[in-house]
Amino acid sequence: MRAAEGFARQGTVLLGGRNHSLALRSDGTVWAWGDNTQGQLGVSAPAFSRTPPQVPGLFGITAIDGGDGHTLALKTGGTVWSFGANDTGQLGDGSLGVRRTSPVQVQGLFGMVSISAGAQHSLAVKSDGVVWGWGDNSQGALGNGMSSIRLRPVRVF
Repeated sequence: MRAAEGFARQGTVLLGGRNHSLALRSDGTVWAWGDNTQGQLGVSAPAFSRTPPQVPGLFGITAIDGGDGHTLALKTGGTVWSFGANDTGQLGDGSLGVRRTSPVQVQGLFGMVSISAGAQHSLAVKSDGVVWGWGDNSQGALGNGMSSIRLRPVRVF
């Protein structure tokens, strides 16, 4: 059985980043394929994957989203995990320019219910309705009235 056939039988949610694709299976595992030059597949090699490897270490995932060169995952319990490009702090782990080829937890976020990966920024909504954002803010994408890069989540509204 080919991987795509298995995904169809698993009640899988499919999403696409810029040049990579993501699958979230009903068992809470994440699979990714395509461009991995930024680490956005959550594995260290190869640079491109034409078949979907499972992202190691991600279990209990309820939502995924892909940005330009990074990926977000929402875990049961409301923590957010990220991997891939980090040129503008879009991973939210406090670092800048450090690519992550395996998932890292976004700092300070708990109780999240929704995520969204922009091109080079990221957003999450908490169960109380508060929106948090991090990453590229040069065009005001984070909605916090500033234009500086944010390496950790900041409250939007």
